[in-house]
Amino acid sequence: MKEKLTTIKQAITLVNDGDIVALQTMATVASPMALVRELIRQKKQNLGLVVLVGGIPVDWLAAAGVIDRLIGAAVTMEQFGLCQQYRQAVEQGRIRVEEISESVLNARLGAGARNLPFLPTRGAIGTDLMKENPDNMKLIEDPFGGLPVIACRALNPDVALIHAHRADRFGNVQYEPTAIWPDIGIMPNAAKKVIVSAEEIVDTEVLRKNPDRTVLPGFIVDAVVEIPYGAHPTSFYPNYGYDSDFHRQWTAISRDKDQVSDFLQKYVSTPVDQSDYLKLIGGKTVLKHLARWEEEE
Repeated sequence: MKEKLTTIKQAITLVNDGDIVALQTMATVASPMALVRELIRQKKQNLGLVVLVGGIPVDWLAAAGVIDRLIGAAVTMEQFGLCQQYRQAVEQGRIRVEEISESVLNARLGAGARNLPFLPTRGAIGTDLMKENPDNMKLIEDPFGGLPVIACRALNPDVALIHAHRADRFGNVQYEPTAIWPDIGIMPNAAKKVIVSAEEIVDTEVLRKNPDRTVLPGFIVDAVVEIPYGAHPTSFYPNYGYDSDFHRQWTAISRDKDQVSDFLQKYVSTPVDQSDYLKLIGGKTVLKHLARWEEEE
């Protein structure tokens, strides 16, 4: 079996300018932030982003000028506020948005994963989403005599970026028992290439002890990288919670262009590797706090 273990720099070279990138993210939860920072460092351009519910990674990619279009249901940092850099980019026409519901996105990705031209849903009937997305959503009659459904055109992203609990060097990927969101269950299977960051790389024999936890087989993964705390500042259950203080630091300055530039320089461009980044965000003190899932006051 071919080994997939590589460096983060080499892994992100698989992403080409102009690609459509599916990004694992649920607002403040489980985003492959180390991979996102490397996209920015390598100055990728004109990427299309596919997200179920985007959060701080979308804001950073917008601030750095990496993305010029987005397909998704929502972009928010929940209790931490709006994604101001993303909002500004959309308002100024620098990012084009294809807004669709979660059910429509899951249907589009599901069709792509199954090599089908489309999958149906009723989730958007009665909304303006079909009018806003005429090339990808069509109302059709049920051939079996039921109510009409919306045919959602297949979506096959060029690359999927995800973060996992563990993987082996051959790209077999495991998750601890947790909620497996559709972006994990569908996105990688619909994508043409898959890049995985993992909290740890283990021997294959370790994975075989709990085969039910393997959610991605190595043959669909193109690159895997070991990156402890690779989802920071988002949470990664059950390992660690989201970094509230870090989110608040970002939202406090995210409207100001100069402060945003300084922030990204400090946390994205300056660290030479993940170890350096973790020291910069507070090191063992902060990491122990996050591992206890304690909320900042």
